[in-house]
Amino acid sequence: MSDEVELLAIAAHRDDVELTCGGTLAKAVQQGHRVGIVDLTQGETGTRGDAATRAAEAMRAATALGVHVRLNAGLPDAHLHNDEASRAAVIELIRRTRPRVVILPYAAGGTPTIASPPSWGATRATWRASPSTAARAPHTGRSRSCTPWRTARTR
Repeated sequence: MSDEVELLAIAAHRDDVELTCGGTLAKAVQQGHRVGIVDLTQGETGTRGDAATRAAEAMRAATALGVHVRLNAGLPDAHLHNDEASRAAVIELIRRTRPRVVILPYAAGGTPTIASPPSWGATRATWRASPSTAARAPHTGRSRSCTPWRTARTR
């Protein structure tokens, strides 16, 4: 099956999406929409388990919510930066999933782990750069595996 989804939620850690918009994702699934999650990091520096434990928990949570696709950008936990490499990794996943709507971390408020400036900045900048990466962000280059993609809406 394709990794394409209608609704994609992106967050820094492997439980942030469930804590911030899990109910929204579950409702969208119940209404028949294809839903996906992108975790930016693997949780390797977490205090409650290692990356393998967090991966197993994330898959169980995705199954419970009915999520169709769960991907990981593989960015370094606790060291997220709004830089070219981070944006390129997220652009690739946005192009792969081709979402119509994207839910991102909120830029102000929240907790540092959920709405950290680097995670919000990287995902927001990535969304803006993703429609035409070669033209608007030439430093990242054009993806060989996916064509440019623009979401209809970002929340």
